[in-house]
Amino acid sequence: QVEKELYPHKLCDYIFELSQRFNVFYENCPVAKAGSPELQESRAALCRVTASTLKLVLDILGIRTVDRL
Repeated sequence: QVEKELYPHKLCDYIFELSQRFNVFYENCPVAKAGSPELQESRAALCRVTASTLKLVLDILGIRTVDRL
């Protein structure tokens, strides 16, 4: 839809919403202090997937990202 209708702002809306939801998750579900190794790995996996999704969408928009802060 973004490409077909030329609405790149929809990608920006998606990034914004994803970032907000991830921030809520990260505040409420600590990764390093998870109750078990399985839970810690599950939360870390969600962090990795979210980061790769954000990077992909930013790349599509032509916005360069850094690997590490």
